[in-house]
Parts: sequence; C-alpha cells; structure tokens
Amino acid sequence: MKKLLLIIVFITNIIIAQTTVGFETLTVPASGYFNGSTEYSGSGNQETITFEEAAANFHVNYTDTGAYDYWSSFAYTNQTDLTTASYTNYSAYSATGGGANSSSNYVIAYLYGPDAITFDNEVSITSVDLTNAVWTYHYMNGSDGSGTGTYVANDYFKITITGMLNNGTLTTPLEFFLADFTNGNTTIINEWATVDLSSFGTIVGLQFQLEASDNYTPYYFCMDNIVYSDVASTNDSVFENSISMFPNPATNFVKVTNIENATIAINDINGKVIFSKEQCLETENINLQQLNSGVYFVKIKNNKNIAVKKLFIK
Repeated sequence: MKKLLLIIVFITNIIIAQTTVGFETLTVPASGYFNGSTEYSGSGNQETITFEEAAANFHVNYTDTGAYDYWSSFAYTNQTDLTTASYTNYSAYSATGGGANSSSNYVIAYLYGPDAITFDNEVSITSVDLTNAVWTYHYMNGSDGSGTGTYVANDYFKITITGMLNNGTLTTPLEFFLADFTNGNTTIINEWATVDLSSFGTIVGLQFQLEASDNYTPYYFCMDNIVYSDVASTNDSVFENSISMFPNPATNFVKVTNIENATIAINDINGKVIFSKEQCLETENINLQQLNSGVYFVKIKNNKNIAVKKLFIK
C-alpha cells in the first residue's frame, strides 16, 4: 500500500510583483506643483496634508501667515524650468527636465531635518531615482546670480537615507552625494541617478536627511521612481487588521481598540519612543497634546504578532 505524504508549508512572508511609484497618477494643479496650498483650510496655522500613490504615503507641511506662505517636506510637480535659480522654481535638474526617464511628475523635497515617507504595509525596497533641484544646482556651481555659493574643495551636499523597520528601529544608513568636492572630486549631480536600496531589505518607510558643508545651500532634492515589492505577512496582517485606531489624522487624542494585554509604543520618524504602555486595556485613549504635527508609528505587540500603524498628527 502506498502512503501519501502530505506536506503543508506555512509561508509567513510572500513577496509580490514589483511596483514603481512614479507619481503619474497624481493630478498637478494649474500652478505646475502641489505644495498643500490648494487643500489648505485657511486656519493660519501649519497644516500637514498627505498624498499617496500605490502603497507609498507622503506629506507636505503648509503654512500661510497672511503676509507670506511656505512649505516643507514633500511636494509634487511637473516643472521643467532649468534656469530660474530661486525657491519659486519647483524643477528638477536633468538634461531634458522633468521626471526620470522623461516622465512628467515627480517629487521635490525641502528638508531641514530628518523626514520620512511611509508604506501601507511591509515592502521589499529596491531603488529610488534622485537628482538636484534646479535652485540648489545653480547655487552649488555658482550660476545662481548671487555671486556666492560656488562649491570648492572639500564641499559636499549629501542625502542620508535610512530604512524604517517594522519593529520601530532603523537600518544602517546609506549616503548619496548630490555634490562631492571631497578627495579631489568635482561632481555636482545634473541628471537622474538610480540609488540601490536593496540592502535595506523589508521596511515600512524611508527616512531622508540632508547635510551640506555650506549652510546656505538650498536644502532641496528631487525624487522619482520608488521601486518596491509588497510583502504580505499572513499572521501579522490578520492581527493588524483587527486593530482600530481613530481619528487618524488626530489632534489631541487617538483611540486604539482591540489591544487587550498587548504592548503599545509610539515612535517618531527617528525611531525614538515617545509613548509606551504594557498590558493595555481593550481600548486605550492616548493623549497626543504634547506631540508636534507629523508622522508617527504606532507599534502594537502581543505574545505572537506585531502590528505597526502610521499615525498622522495635525
């Protein structure tokens, strides 16, 4: 009698086909860029406005004082002006102008501290395309008309990119030089470049931070074509889907339900734990009044599973 051997394999992580976030599904306003102004409520305070494509989430901070307005973090644009050396220019510097591979839409980022994009779920990250913004490029090569800013020996302008892991920690960072005049180099990036991020593995977000030897360097860069593969975690996904967190975006309080006996922690985009509690009740009401607006990660862990949810604070 023949015996039938039945082997059951439990797959906890399944990698799905690659996705490229190219921002082409986003509608660009008539101005040629989106910096939050068209969705601003008019309250006079800074507002955090979000946008997304595929599983990637972005935010832009917009403020209008009445006398002037300004933005920071991540805007999107379709501008192709390669000559105007000014903060009013939302263009990427490349041979043809516009996005990578001559596409229309892309992101322009303005950062003076670490900031992050997040994903709806764990992804296996592959790469991202980066280049200089036009104003920054002209400043560094001395063609902005100000007579200052020309990069010389030992100057540099770099992006430090770090992967954000599901457990709230960060990967080993990766550096990409938008301008490098160290060790005899004389390079200013003037075309879209693909940066390999595959060493980060499976992540839930990407953190970016800019650093320059010249503090007057305009802290802008442009980004396109974020390539990743979805990773479906069967057990953790069921656990995460059972948890409710509202309101989100939140202001003063957030309510998290279905977390009885679990441990909860809130991390900022740098991985710093700013709130934690063990042996939670079925429902926890968490006070957010002391937190600044921005993106946070809420990590819930029981004895079997981990769930990480993104929390936006206005």
